[in-house]
Amino acid sequence: MIEVTIQVSMIMLVISVFIALYRFFKGPTTADKVIAADTIVTNGKGIIALYAIYSGNKIFVIVVLTLTILSFVGTTLYAKFHDRGKIID
Repeated sequence: MIEVTIQVSMIMLVISVFIALYRFFKGPTTADKVIAADTIVTNGKGIIALYAIYSGNKIFVIVVLTLTILSFVGTTLYAKFHDRGKIID
């Protein structure tokens, strides 16, 4: 039963990635593209986490945590740049 749930969840996340990819390429502003990229990374983390549960391999949890930190830093830097016009004060 858990395998079916994981597979259905992965399919839903992949569909969400394709929708975010559309927004990434179609987005008229840079902010739209940054949000879409963040959504793609978030959905990718979900797919990796589901695969970690499915395979039982714990190394993927470290990958998810690393991607989370990088995604947070990237989005925060863009928000700071968008707000102030420069990253480093």
